[in-house]
Amino acid sequence: MWLRLIIGVIVIYLLYRLIRGPKGRQAALKNPPAPPGEDLIEDPQCHAYVPISRACQESINGKTWYFCSQSCLEQFKKKAGTAGDE
Repeated sequence: MWLRLIIGVIVIYLLYRLIRGPKGRQAALKNPPAPPGEDLIEDPQCHAYVPISRACQESINGKTWYFCSQSCLEQFKKKAGTAGDE
């Protein structure tokens, strides 16, 4: 009885690792950590902090803005009313 329970728990754990394990590793490989000493910049739209080397940069009304993604950049432009003013 105990042996079946232990084997069942091991099988469930292995299935869990098989299903969830690669996704976590792939996400870590897609977004490697920023190099040490690189400055972080705050996205004015969602307030996330991103390394400058990975930020989307845009000059709007003479000021340079940095965003975490193209989506945040587009939302910011719509909010500022500069969607077509590049």
